[in-house]
Amino acid sequence: MNRLIKHLDPDLLRIYSYLLPHKWRIALGAVFMAGAASMSSLTATLLGKLTDLGFYQKEPWVIAAAPAALIGVTILFGFCSVASSWIMAKVSQAVLITLRTELYDRIMTWPAERYQHNPTGAICSKFVNEANVALSGATSSLIVLIRDSLQIVGLLCLLFWQNWKLTLVAFVVGPLIVITLKMIAKRIRVIVKKSQESFGVMLSRVQEAYEAQRLVKVTGSYAFEEARFDAVNKIIRRTALDRIKMQSLATPITQMITMLGIAFVVGVALYEAQAGLLTIGEFITFLTALLLLKPALQHLTGLNGTFASIATAARSLFEVLDAEREIDNGTVELDRAKGEIVFEDVSLMYPGLNEPSLRDIRLTIRPGEHVALVGPSGSGKTSLVNLVPRFWEPTHGEIRLDGVPLKDLRFESLRRQIAVVSQEIFLFDDTIRANIAYGLPHATEEEILRAVKAAALDDFVSTLPEGLSTRVGEGGCLLSGGQKQRISIARAILKNAPILILDEPTSALDSQNEAVVKRALDKVADGRTCLIVAHRFSTIDKVDRIIVMEKGRIVEEGEQKELLARGGLYAKLHRLQQNEGATVKGEE
Repeated sequence: MNRLIKHLDPDLLRIYSYLLPHKWRIALGAVFMAGAASMSSLTATLLGKLTDLGFYQKEPWVIAAAPAALIGVTILFGFCSVASSWIMAKVSQAVLITLRTELYDRIMTWPAERYQHNPTGAICSKFVNEANVALSGATSSLIVLIRDSLQIVGLLCLLFWQNWKLTLVAFVVGPLIVITLKMIAKRIRVIVKKSQESFGVMLSRVQEAYEAQRLVKVTGSYAFEEARFDAVNKIIRRTALDRIKMQSLATPITQMITMLGIAFVVGVALYEAQAGLLTIGEFITFLTALLLLKPALQHLTGLNGTFASIATAARSLFEVLDAEREIDNGTVELDRAKGEIVFEDVSLMYPGLNEPSLRDIRLTIRPGEHVALVGPSGSGKTSLVNLVPRFWEPTHGEIRLDGVPLKDLRFESLRRQIAVVSQEIFLFDDTIRANIAYGLPHATEEEILRAVKAAALDDFVSTLPEGLSTRVGEGGCLLSGGQKQRISIARAILKNAPILILDEPTSALDSQNEAVVKRALDKVADGRTCLIVAHRFSTIDKVDRIIVMEKGRIVEEGEQKELLARGGLYAKLHRLQQNEGATVKGEE
C-alpha cells in the first residue's frame, strides 16, 4: 500500500484530502454504494437459480416470482444509487465552497508582484473551471472507485465460486487492458492541461473586449477582436475533440480485449456444458456475472482519464493556494498616527527590471504637512507613495511612521492610518452608500451624509430618486468621471485617516469637474499629512512643499516660488504646462 501511495500523484492525493472532514457522510454514502454494488451479484445469482427452477424443476410459482424478484432488485439498485449520488453531491458542494474560499482568501493577500503575472481571466478560470473539474471529478471518481470496486469484488467471488477455471480464462487479457489505458491516460493529461490554459485565455479575451467595448467601437476593431477570440476558441475546440477522441478510444479498445476474453470463456463453457459439467442455470449465472463485470471494469479503467483531469486541475489550483502571501511580520499596533513619514536611503527595484525605480530617497514629511510629488512620467512618483501602505517593499533602506519602521507595524494597523484617492477609481456594482462605506461596516447614516456633503456630492445625490441607494453599475459605469471621483473622496473622508495619498486624482477630469473635485480634496486634506502625486500643477498651488523627481531620484524640493526662481526641472515642467494651456485656449 505504501508503495502504491508513493507512486500516486501528490496533487491528486492532496485534492482527496479535502474530503477527509466529511468522512462520516462519505461512509454513509459508501453503505448505499455497497447496496447498489451487491445488486449485480444478486441479479446474476437470481437469474441462474430461477432458470434452473423454471427449466429443470418446472416450479409454477417461478413464473410470477422471477419478474417480481428482478423488478425488486432494480428498485433497490435505483434507490441506493440515487441516495449515494445525493450524499456525495452534498460533500462535493461543501468542499467546493471550502476550496473557493481558500482561493479567494489567498488571492486577496497576494503581494503586488503576483497580480502583475496572473491575468484576471486565468484566475477566474480557476474558480469556474479548475475547481469544478477537480471537485466534481474527485467525488464522482470516489463513487466509481467504491461502488464498482465492491461490485467487482462481489462478482469475482461469485465467478470463482461458480467456476474458478472459467474465471482464470477470462482474466488472461487483463494486463493488456492496463497497459493500453496507461498510455491513453498519459496523453489525456497533456490535452487537459492545454485545454485549461486555453480556457483561461478565453476568459481574459472576453473580459478585455467587454471592458474595452467603447475602444473597440470607435476604432472599428470588431474583426480584429473576433479573430483573436476565434483563435483561442478553435484551440479549445481542438483540445476538447482530442480529449473526447482519446477517451472514446479507450472504450472500444477495452471492449475488444474484453470480448476476446468472453469469447474464450464461452468456448470453454460450451465444452463443459456438453460434457455435463455445467447446467444451464450455472452457465447463465456465470455469463451474467461476467457481463455485469464488464461495465464495472470499464468504469474503473476509465478513471485513468478522470484522474489525469483531476490532477491537472488540482495542480493549477494549488499553484494559487501555495503562492506566497504578503509577508506581515509586524507586531506593533498604532492607535492613530501623528503622520510623520521618514524615507531613509530608500531604493526600489521591481522584479524583472534592470534599473531601480527609486534610488536613495531621503525625505522627511512632517505631521500635517502637504507634500506634492511632481516629475516626468516614469520618474518614480507613484512608486514612492505605494511604499507607504506597503503595496511594495523597498529593496533597500527604511521607511518610518512616527519613528516606527513600517515593517514593524501590522498591515491592518498601518493601512488603517491611510486613505487613498487615485486616478483609477474602483467602484463595486452596488449602491452609492455601500461604495462610500466600503470597509467601514459600522459607519452611521449621519456620518455617511456628512462625508457626502464634504465631498460636494450632496447636490448630485439629491437629484436621484433612490438617493444613496442608487446602484452605480459595474465599475461605476452609470456615473461620470467626476461623480465617481467624488464618491472616492467621500470614502476617504468617512475613513478619517491621518494620512492621505492623492495619486493624480484630477488628471482625467475636465476643468469644471477638476475645480469641484479640488475643492472637495482641500476639505479632506485639511489637518492630515498629505502626499499628492501631481500631473497638473494647478492642483498643488496650496501645498507646503514640492518634491521634484527624475529617474527615481529627488532632484529638487521647496516651495513653488522658490523652485520657479531656481529655473530647474520644476520651472521647465511648469513652463511646458503653461504653454500647453495657452495652446489649448488659443485653439478654442
